[in-house]
Amino acid sequence: MNNLFFDLDGTLVNSEKGIMKGLKYMYEHTLGYVPHDDATLRKFIGPTFSYSFKKYDNIEVNDPIAKERMRSFREYYDVEGWKELTVIDGVYEMLEQLKDSGKEIFVATSKPEVHAKNIVEHFGMKPYIRHVFGASDDEVTRSLKEDVISYGIEKTSVDLNSDNLVMVGDRSSDVIGAHKNNLKAIGVTYGFGDKDELSQASSDWIVNKPLEIAKIALEN
Repeated sequence: MNNLFFDLDGTLVNSEKGIMKGLKYMYEHTLGYVPHDDATLRKFIGPTFSYSFKKYDNIEVNDPIAKERMRSFREYYDVEGWKELTVIDGVYEMLEQLKDSGKEIFVATSKPEVHAKNIVEHFGMKPYIRHVFGASDDEVTRSLKEDVISYGIEKTSVDLNSDNLVMVGDRSSDVIGAHKNNLKAIGVTYGFGDKDELSQASSDWIVNKPLEIAKIALEN
């Protein structure tokens, strides 16, 4: 595999602190209280807000309430939250190994593309990553991982196809999105998903550390 699409949250970076604080800020400023415990709020990390609002709050993404909440979340996250993350241990070393081996590295995330680009640049990953593909700013017209992957494949000038491209991510949505684009997937257990979730989604490989991703890429 010569080319790798990486999810961002839970795969390259640990974004829990900023997102959790943003979600609590969102609920406090729109509801006056936080209706979910921390375990439920953590499940918001990875999937799109449209999915999470529907599943946990029973509201559709085009509902005015959802739009108000999204604006409130961004009041915090766009200023402070996106900086409150850390790069996962071993990620820089993995990126270095892949780059030195001639692999092309991309980001494919359900996070809005502008935020993803800011994170990649702010945390010094830009020299390793050829392109960053993300959700549209409204997180509606292009938010599902399968749509982001398809968008990335179409947009880049690199020759990408199912024979030389793999998706790497920590949630079932990454695996499902890969398979819907006829790609194989590497699932990682060190993020916000777990082995059971990745197995049930039929991940082609499951790894526990970033450097194991480089090993698979170099051997296949």
